[in-house]
Amino acid sequence: MRIGILALQGAFAEHRMILEKLGAESFEIRQKRDLEQPMDGLIIPGGESTVMGKLLKELDCYDEVRSRDRKSTRLNS
Repeated sequence: MRIGILALQGAFAEHRMILEKLGAESFEIRQKRDLEQPMDGLIIPGGESTVMGKLLKELDCYDEVRSRDRKSTRLNS
């Protein structure tokens, strides 16, 4: 299992440490090209939602992250 962790703000390092303890491979997402890597899941650590949205839009990642979130929500519903 390979998990991407949105590393813009929040406790992304802590999420990565927990995934490592669980034996899951993970990587940090800091740029749009990072979203192109294959992944089985995406963690969006808590943070200030307005700032997170602004950062995602500035990095041109907003639509891709939102699309992945919608797919996940449909699959888990």
